[in-house]
Formats: sequence, C-alpha cells, structure tokens
Amino acid sequence: MPSRPIHILLVAAHPADSFDMAGGTLAHHVAQGDQVSVAIITTGVRSHHWKLAEEKRKAGAALDVERYVAQAVEEKLEEVRSACRILGFDDVRDLGFEDDDILVSQDKIEAIADVIRAVKPDIMIAHHPFESGGFKMHGTAGQCALYAWQLAQGSGRSHQERHPIPCIYFMSPTAYIGNNSLEYAGASRADLYIDITDVIDKKVRALDQIASQYYGGPYARKRAETADGSYGNSAYVAYAEQFQRFFPQVRYTLPITDAELKRIDEPQAVHMGRRSEIIGALMPLPDSMTYTSQHRVPKENYTD
Repeated sequence: MPSRPIHILLVAAHPADSFDMAGGTLAHHVAQGDQVSVAIITTGVRSHHWKLAEEKRKAGAALDVERYVAQAVEEKLEEVRSACRILGFDDVRDLGFEDDDILVSQDKIEAIADVIRAVKPDIMIAHHPFESGGFKMHGTAGQCALYAWQLAQGSGRSHQERHPIPCIYFMSPTAYIGNNSLEYAGASRADLYIDITDVIDKKVRALDQIASQYYGGPYARKRAETADGSYGNSAYVAYAEQFQRFFPQVRYTLPITDAELKRIDEPQAVHMGRRSEIIGALMPLPDSMTYTSQHRVPKENYTD
C-alpha cells in the first residue's frame, strides 16, 4: 500500500471504455480513498451509438446524421457519467474528438498531455497500443497516451508544467488476441489480475446505463460472465480484470501475498467454489428486459 492516497488517470478511446475494462479496479481505489479521473478521447457517437447507426442503416443517405450528433454525444456522455457515479467517481473529461478521426495525431497527444499536467496522476491506465495490431481506435488511443506521457514528462514549451507518471498499466491487454493475425506480433500479455468479485454487481449496474450501445440488461450480465468471469477463472477467483505493466516492477524482495500463501493448505473444494461463484447472471434485470432466444442464427444460415 502506498503511504498516501493516489490519483489514477484512465485514458479511454470511447465513452464506455472509461470503465468497462477497468471499472471494478477503479471502484476498489475509490473505496480506499484514492482519486480517479477519466479522459475520453472521442465522443463515441459515430461508431458506438448503435441506435443512431441503425437509423442510418434504415434511412441511408436520406438521414441527416449531423442533426442528431450533438444530442447523441450528450446522451452518451450522460450514460457514462451515470455509470461512473455508480462506481464512485465523477471526474469524466470529454476531449471532444470525433470517433471517425482514428489516426495518431499531435492534437490528440497534446490534449491528453494537458490532462496529465492538470491531473498529475500517479498511475495512468490506457489501452494496449498494439490492440488489434494497433489498427483500431483503442490502439490509436494507447499510442497517443504513451506519446502524451513522454510529452508531459519533458521540459515542455513556455510555462507548461512537467509531470512524469511513475506507473502505467494497459487494460485488458489480451482481450482481442486472435481477432486478426497482427495481434500475435504485439507483445500483449496479462501480468496482473485484480480480483473484482466484491464489486462485479456495481460494474454490471454501470453497464446497464449504456443503453445507446444496448449494453444494459442481458448483455451486461453475459459480459460479466464471459469477460470478467473468464479473467477471474485464470486468476483462480470468480471475477477479475487484467492488466499489463508498461514499466518493470521494482521491489526490495520478491512480492507474494497472503492470498497466494493460503493456497498451500486450501481444500480443492474451496478453490473450485471460489472460481465457480456466479453473480452477474443472478442480478435482476432492469424493468421490461428479459432473456430471450429469439435472436439465434438459424442453422441453415451457416451453409456455405
């Protein structure tokens, strides 16, 4: 444990990324008195507002998307503010870039560096810079965050403050491994798991807020089991979030926890019972939502 409360800055590509990969971890830090800030690079509307995208699909060129963008941006940001409040923090900063602006660029880097200088984080959490081989907005955001870290720790121009960040983590570094052949060249690995079993219900309720992406209800619970539950199984707990350190960890002695020591004498039934706990699927669904099988793909649609 550090000797003082710490400040964490999470740099997210899209609004929901502000918590869906690391929300449980952030909730733990808030509970122990740490401060959390989130910087959202893009508005998420053009790529992640599925209701608006569906209207565009139906209407085609006849739909004037720009008429709805400002309202949709505020809708998504309010969804995320509500979600983050459930997790215990409300410092959510919108950098305002369009999410079809997908390239690494100096203006994005400088905008993130400005947040770093203002927030002065002890830890920065970012997307893995090689997610999907680097050819994805998440990868772009991760690369921009690292360049911003370099920029902020330099001497800067004119009267800019300098702030080095001693610890950087990439969130869900292996989430997309296997999605394409470039993923395997990216040096992604999980070297830290955070047990979030005690706050998985908060994370599910936070996901319930993201209605514009249809994350609420059954999907939030399904995601808890298939993503956080899968990481938890790898870490011998029910639910976990995974991270990769950017810098090597330096300690005076080899780190080991009481949780690891207790495995020596732990009965196998206890070990398996801990991994088998199911929380997300047992949480009640929001009003008017149900689980359904009506959207299954008919087997004849798989015929080549």
